[in-house]
Amino acid sequence: MTHIVRETDAIVIGEALRSSSGWDRSQYGALFSQTRDLLYFDFTKSVISVCNRACNRVADSLAAYGASLVAGASKIFIDHVPEFVIPLVSGDKPGAHV
Repeated sequence: MTHIVRETDAIVIGEALRSSSGWDRSQYGALFSQTRDLLYFDFTKSVISVCNRACNRVADSLAAYGASLVAGASKIFIDHVPEFVIPLVSGDKPGAHV
């Protein structure tokens, strides 16, 4: 894997990861700098994309599900899609009305 696209719905995070101007002097500057180093060091092409949360409903639902798990618990979906994701994905089909 040499090309990677990272998506976020947080405009400030997207700006901070795309540019070091000003953000590296914030209280989270070291975190932004280290994240940029990881993004651009190991990959030939790395893109940070900011999209509206409504366009990222599947990722938002999966993140909320993961955050709701009890500390130390994990859930891996290897051979099937979680039931709560199916309606979100089917709404992304061409011609589908949400």
